[in-house]
Amino acid sequence: MSTIIVISLFISLLLAENLLWALFLYVGLRWAKIQDVTTRRVAYTTILVIMLMMLISMLNLMLPTDSIPALILLIAEIFIAIFIPCLVIMQYFRASFFRSLQAWLPTLLAPTIMMAVVFLILRPFFFAAFKIQTNAMAPTLLGNHCRGICPECGNPVFWTPNLGKLMICRDNFHVTQVTDRSDEVFSADRFLVAKFLKPRRWDIVVFRFPEDPSVLYVKRLIGLPGEEIIIKDGQIWANDEILAPPDAIHGIKYSSQFHRKTSDIWGSPDHPAKLAKDEYFVLGDFSEQSQDSRFWQRGAPGHNPFAVPESYLYGVVTHIYWPPSRWRTFR
Repeated sequence: MSTIIVISLFISLLLAENLLWALFLYVGLRWAKIQDVTTRRVAYTTILVIMLMMLISMLNLMLPTDSIPALILLIAEIFIAIFIPCLVIMQYFRASFFRSLQAWLPTLLAPTIMMAVVFLILRPFFFAAFKIQTNAMAPTLLGNHCRGICPECGNPVFWTPNLGKLMICRDNFHVTQVTDRSDEVFSADRFLVAKFLKPRRWDIVVFRFPEDPSVLYVKRLIGLPGEEIIIKDGQIWANDEILAPPDAIHGIKYSSQFHRKTSDIWGSPDHPAKLAKDEYFVLGDFSEQSQDSRFWQRGAPGHNPFAVPESYLYGVVTHIYWPPSRWRTFR
């Protein structure tokens, strides 16, 4: 259902922006006193401009731009965004460049209006786009990372550049020591968060960090309100019953014992996490490198230190949308 909503919203926004662009182009052509302005010609011009801009955008994604200074890229993008529409208007309506530029200027209102819709309506109430800096949710969600092949099982592995001593396998959550380091760093996943979905167990959620509500964290929701959570032998127990992870994270093992911390880990057999009626318990998929409910020392006002209050929940992660090789739907 979330995929249908995302696709529907994307198509609706795209159509709305294109219709607005055509409308403002019509207004601009009248303002510039250009002759022979008809609905059909405005429609053809709009379609041609959109197709050319999409083609240029696709070529831009394919070209290596890492070695080009950011200022030059910005100037080039601005030049293309102005020159291409004006060139089409010049050719199609037989107008001078100045009048074509005058006719094009009102079309700037189209993306402005759509940005207002996104930031005032869609982002606060429907979807928001995110990326994370760490690999606490690897291999499910990746921050900036290095890649390799596990010497033990042969699966792809990920680790944090210049920091991680451990790597985790993509397919079975197998954790091993980093041996053959790679200097190539890959960028973080970009993903969507739905604010209208009610979170369920095993969902990946974005929430305000209880110790600092100005910071947003991303973890997997494990414990539900009213439950007592214990981590034992790599598995999660809720009210004395073992929880079976979904197939997507089959093989994951959660840790409750660390050499650096032995007595104050929340959710360990010696320190069960008893959740109140409006609290949740969250864990990272890369259990050995996640700063999650197990380690928090100070909770939100009036709440347990290990808990995420319901009012702190921001949304549910539904899709990885970039890069294309990492496309994935979670819910």
